[in-house]
Amino acid sequence: MQDVKAAEPALSDLIKRIEALESKPGGGGNVSAPKIRGLKMGFDIRHRFEFRSDGAGNGGNNAIDSEFTLQRVRLSLDADVNRNVRGFVKLQDVRTFGAEQSTTGNLSRVDLLEGFVELRNLGDFTSLLNNTSLRVGRWQQWYGKNRWFGHLNWANQSRSYDGIKFRYDNKKNVWVDLWAYQISEDQTGVASGDNTFGATGTTGRALLANGTVPVVGATATNNGPYRSVRDELFWGMYAGVKVLEGLTVEPYIAIRNRSRDADGDRSPDFATLPPGASTAIGGEQRYHVGGRLVGKNIHWLPGVDFTFEQAWQFGRTEAVTYRSQDIDAYGGAYDIGYTFKDIPWSPRIGYSYVFASGDDDPTDGDNETFSHLYPTGHATMGYIDFHAWQNIRDHQGHLSFQPTKKMLVKVDYHNFSAADRLDDWYTVGGAGRGVGGSSVSDNYGDEIDVTVKYKLLKNFGVVAGYSKYMAGKFVEDARGGDRGDTDWFYLQTTMKF
Repeated sequence: MQDVKAAEPALSDLIKRIEALESKPGGGGNVSAPKIRGLKMGFDIRHRFEFRSDGAGNGGNNAIDSEFTLQRVRLSLDADVNRNVRGFVKLQDVRTFGAEQSTTGNLSRVDLLEGFVELRNLGDFTSLLNNTSLRVGRWQQWYGKNRWFGHLNWANQSRSYDGIKFRYDNKKNVWVDLWAYQISEDQTGVASGDNTFGATGTTGRALLANGTVPVVGATATNNGPYRSVRDELFWGMYAGVKVLEGLTVEPYIAIRNRSRDADGDRSPDFATLPPGASTAIGGEQRYHVGGRLVGKNIHWLPGVDFTFEQAWQFGRTEAVTYRSQDIDAYGGAYDIGYTFKDIPWSPRIGYSYVFASGDDDPTDGDNETFSHLYPTGHATMGYIDFHAWQNIRDHQGHLSFQPTKKMLVKVDYHNFSAADRLDDWYTVGGAGRGVGGSSVSDNYGDEIDVTVKYKLLKNFGVVAGYSKYMAGKFVEDARGGDRGDTDWFYLQTTMKF
């Protein structure tokens, strides 16, 4: 028989070793999990009620009323693995109250909003890579005011990008991003390669082979006319250079490649095609070049802030059986404001002018409609979302003030008109909603947006907004009916930590 006393030290040692393993990160089964420097968790829940009485959007006819409540839940984990490795994951659940009809179903509404690995401090490997990092995966990306490259966080679903980004940042006065994103991909590794991520509608009016202009309002969707083309790649460079204290220059170049759909498996609906038109769709190679000049808190311009942005687009729409067109477009956005810091409520007044070219003749071989690419248009082109940074002139007036440290009030005014009355009126998603003409007014309408933000509690805020759109003569001339108005109200709460 084994000596019990002799076995006691061995048993005690075994217990200590098990306890030591369980005390490590990942204990309780995953005993091989490495230690990490830190782990942060983020969590937020957003609810928004909206009511809209849409007269202008209904062509000036009877107003269409709608109301609904949205919910968005996000959970994130940010792993600071070590000096050179970071991992980030953010899950998102979005829904509309009552849309499921039954909460006992198993509809999948949870998706990966962000998930990436970031390699940083690459100068540890070679001095040639000092101040650089490399990120691979999916994440939300935006630059500037989200005019052409945005996260779309106003929308419940928002927008993410799949790809890779290399960054140089000296933490002083220069940073540079080089990036490439796969917007859509035919070869998905499953039976169906359909993927309409990022498809926001056609831009411009490519002429069909028989000389016919495509159906107005055709959008790139799964079941509608003019589906998105086969593969779409978006890549380029964006940089920031601090010229002096308070003044930054941000040059950029971006290229969008849309491959041709030669075999027509992304074909339009046959019922909407003009007689004799092909079912295959051409591609596009669009170059977007420009920059921003941003000024704020400049010592010799106290109280003044400004942002001037100018962009040009060129390239070519590649034909299958459509006629090819040369892209020749441009757009600009110019903002200036002044803050009265020495009077109560610190009011700010500002003026903005936004312009984007339109196409005056779809038969001349040029596509002159500026494309807003992948924007968050809601933030800059009116909260009712009737307009895009395409074929537009938008004069804006701004007033904001802070009655208390916890409250911000904003009032914005827009006067919208067509840059070219022969082109479409483009909505926030890029789809056309009505072609003008030589006898049609270029006056789209006017909009007033009133927004109140209040930090009610720690980690809990409330936002309320009211907007009114007063349709111009374009609606009457091009869409028929009376001009009509649109009223929109929302109430939003956000809990976040």
